[in-house]
Amino acid sequence: MIKLTKAKATEWMGNGFGTRTADWVVKGHENIEVRKIGGNWVAFDDGKRIARAWDKKDLITKIESLV
Repeated sequence: MIKLTKAKATEWMGNGFGTRTADWVVKGHENIEVRKIGGNWVAFDDGKRIARAWDKKDLITKIESLV
């Protein structure tokens, strides 16, 4: 099973702008980034989208089959 580590914490963007979500990376494969974009969780490998899912648990399952 793969684990995610937080690469960048949630960030307050200021009044009226809300927050920016945290950035995650796959432990042991730090070139794979995981982000929440809109309502989807998306995985990127060196800037190229490799997987997408509605929730983080499903995305981790998809990444496991790729790694």
